[in-house]
Amino acid sequence: MRPLRLLHTSDVHIGGGFHPPEHGDHHDHCLCPLVAIEHLVAANAVDVMLVAGDLFDHQRVSASLVAEVLGRLGSLGVPCVVINGNHDVHDDGTVYDPALVDRSGVVFLDDHGGSQIELFDGALHLWAKAMPVHDRQFRPLTDAPLRPDPAAWWVVLGHGHYEPVEQDQFGRSSPLSPAEIEATGADYLALGHWHVRTDVSTENVVAWYSGAPHGVVSSGQMNLVDLCPGHGVAVQSLPVVLPAMGCVSPGPTLGTDLNSGRIRTNLY
Repeated sequence: MRPLRLLHTSDVHIGGGFHPPEHGDHHDHCLCPLVAIEHLVAANAVDVMLVAGDLFDHQRVSASLVAEVLGRLGSLGVPCVVINGNHDVHDDGTVYDPALVDRSGVVFLDDHGGSQIELFDGALHLWAKAMPVHDRQFRPLTDAPLRPDPAAWWVVLGHGHYEPVEQDQFGRSSPLSPAEIEATGADYLALGHWHVRTDVSTENVVAWYSGAPHGVVSSGQMNLVDLCPGHGVAVQSLPVVLPAMGCVSPGPTLGTDLNSGRIRTNLY
């Protein structure tokens, strides 16, 4: 095994609006979280970016916005692995047009039955199921394969609702249980759907909701995950700092000065 560092976020909800008064006036199509991702990837020598669902708030966002968002994630300089969530379900109306995904360079795990990929010459294996519908029958972690290589890191992604005790048929949609978490055998399970950063680890699997990077109810954090040979997995929180006023909006002029930490924005 080789050491690897992951940055894990979820529930970015681009296109959903962002107007907490304490954070100034942010555009409905706020891209400030992308600026934060770009900064945190560069500042922390991240090897892989993980987005565990709900990158977009709904299926009505424009193709041009989807192309810009995916293009920026695909230009991070490190692999970016994305799964969809309940707000951007992967059905016939999906925003994840294959042509846009292919041009972006983002790795989108699009198989409803589960997709497995390898990175870094097989040093890292990842698996996730694409969500076709958000209901009680969809379970994000079932059918996860056994660890494919004992000498490689094994990371699983999922988007759903953690149930410490199994509910009946009237429980929440896309449930996942402690037993299902444990059954993945993952070194790290990157979860999305809860907007507050939460540790749901089991005896043998380190599992976290990263929380949403912004919004009225959010952690305002991302998870920095170190996969350390001989030591296991270390998870720490990184705060997400957005512009105090104004907003980064879609368009060719947005950017970040990573050396100074200043964010260049279009103001609204």
